[in-house]
Amino acid sequence: MLDSKPRKKSRQDESDEPAFLARQPEHLIHNNDAAVAPRQAARGICSLPGGGNAKMMRIGMEHSAKWFLKKHEDGEVFGPVDFSKLKEWARAAQVSPQDMVSDDRVNWVKAPMLQQLHMDYLIQLGEESYYGPTTEEAVQEFLRLGEIHADTVLINCCTGADTILRHSGFFQGQPPPLEDIAAGEPGRRTIRQNLQQRIRELELLLVERRRELEMTDARIRQLERRLQEAGLRAD
Repeated sequence: MLDSKPRKKSRQDESDEPAFLARQPEHLIHNNDAAVAPRQAARGICSLPGGGNAKMMRIGMEHSAKWFLKKHEDGEVFGPVDFSKLKEWARAAQVSPQDMVSDDRVNWVKAPMLQQLHMDYLIQLGEESYYGPTTEEAVQEFLRLGEIHADTVLINCCTGADTILRHSGFFQGQPPPLEDIAAGEPGRRTIRQNLQQRIRELELLLVERRRELEMTDARIRQLERRLQEAGLRAD
């Protein structure tokens, strides 16, 4: 049964925290910007492991004021900006689930791994496919664009609870459009755009895998011929 009253995570300004905590990377299951996973695995996306395995990663320098965002689709880097600006971008649906963030341009992590960005929601697109994690505001933007509807199922990565969008604490029946993006800032991408890109990437991956398979087959045939020739000489 869907939980119609999920525990809502409080939004506090954490930009002044002494360190930035990240979710364990092995608990992020993504295929590009669209996360595609079995339902049980989806519940574990961006959730923190419990007990003795609850290790937290500290990302970069403490009190870092220089953060960078790398877009997945083309590798373009934006920044340096302070963390409050990075959070603003995430709230404005300008940060996609596969985008990377860093405070030194050397060590990069996927944006949803930073808890302070509040990319906490998976959107169920089909029986076994999900998009996210993303922010409440991005969910509302996808609703406004007609990509999802009020009865779309969301999974809260913080609690693991399912809820219907219309029953969430942040649902707006007619969400207002987001503000225009300033020049030099990262753009927004729709779920459809991200899925189309994923299809292109899978097609390229398939071509590469076929090429590798053909090379492997050719190598096997070459080795078989050598074995046959060696056997004839031995006779």
